[in-house]
Amino acid sequence: MSIKNLFLLPLLFFNLFLFSQGITTKKVNSVEFNRDRNIKLYVPKEHNLDTIRKYPIAIVLDDDYLFDIYVGNSKIYANADLTPKQIVVGLDVDSGNNQDVSVVTKSGNLTSNAKKFYNYIKKELIPYLEANYRTSPYLTIVGDRDAGNFLLHFLKEKNPIFNAYVSISPKLSDQTIRLMSTFDLKRLDEIDNQFYLYVSSNPYEKKERRDLHEQLKTGLESLKTEKLHIAFNDFKEEANKPTALVKALPDAFSNIFGLYPRISKQEYDEKIKDLGPLEAIKYLETKYLDIEYLYGTNLNVRFEDIYAIEGIVIDKLDGDYLRVLGDFVMIKHPDSHLGEYYVGKFHETGKNYEQALFYYKEAYGKMELSNPNAEAFYENIIRIENAMKSAPKEEEPLPLEDEPLEDEEEDNNKEDNDDDNK
Repeated sequence: MSIKNLFLLPLLFFNLFLFSQGITTKKVNSVEFNRDRNIKLYVPKEHNLDTIRKYPIAIVLDDDYLFDIYVGNSKIYANADLTPKQIVVGLDVDSGNNQDVSVVTKSGNLTSNAKKFYNYIKKELIPYLEANYRTSPYLTIVGDRDAGNFLLHFLKEKNPIFNAYVSISPKLSDQTIRLMSTFDLKRLDEIDNQFYLYVSSNPYEKKERRDLHEQLKTGLESLKTEKLHIAFNDFKEEANKPTALVKALPDAFSNIFGLYPRISKQEYDEKIKDLGPLEAIKYLETKYLDIEYLYGTNLNVRFEDIYAIEGIVIDKLDGDYLRVLGDFVMIKHPDSHLGEYYVGKFHETGKNYEQALFYYKEAYGKMELSNPNAEAFYENIIRIENAMKSAPKEEEPLPLEDEPLEDEEEDNNKEDNDDDNK
């Protein structure tokens, strides 16, 4: 066994351990099937503590191994602040003949049973989740093999139900490729939203199916869609099918939640480093507005991302936009000292020491005495006070000699009046 696979084994066991925590089983009544359908449900523990936050939904077309792996990965990635916390739903897909996700061989269309399952997800399950949990509008659907093929049919919806489609080693056919070509995916560019399609395969598929994956990849990438972000991975270097499966979900997470993480070095180098101060501040503001709009999470601007653009604002244009950055931070983090610090730095740069001292003192007053940086921060105040002491004082101008003082003018006027009265 390779070193790479030895590393994956504890990760898989860790995922399985994590999945078992906080899982419940529920029944959802289905009119489509005229009976209850079972679901497995993972809800983050914060759901009952934070009454404001909303959570994206991931619907996994399997309530067994794929659900387990997804829940484990969702916890790991959310704890690393790489994705929002998610509500994850595992569906009891018919494991006998895959009737719930079956297609008609000759046409590629859904069978009558699969149509019921499709409508159950669309018209019953999602409304049930939205009525009973604080959900955001960002929905993901995940499946492998037959279910990976089935979920692609949701792409034909005129008003898309899902934002992200994760199809792992789908059982593609010529009919699947033909149907996909009729979905008019370019229409998604006209919708004010973002969509993600992730498709993976593995090196142990039959050549015929690998060729179909290549056809699908070529056809989708040729569309050059702006709002539908397409990613493929064939995992050619992996040793076996389970390894490719375990790696597919983390790979998919990097695509379907690509906007969410803090600013990386790559993002900074490609999109930020050449911006001016005002453009960098606007980039940061827009990033978090887009995160809130897309994922529905009320994520505040991370301090790490503020620090990422700090150098641009301080070093370019003589720090003229530090005031703008300071005001931005004071709005986003009113309890932090950082906003006042930036405004103080702005005034110090302009040698307006009185205002600089005011804002530095305001910033220091927000810091806890236990803060290890408090003593070092106080050096800003000492520096400004010393600068004010050493600054030359402006002398008041003396009155001109040929201008009579007010008292002298009043005396002269009084003498003139006395002479007139004599």
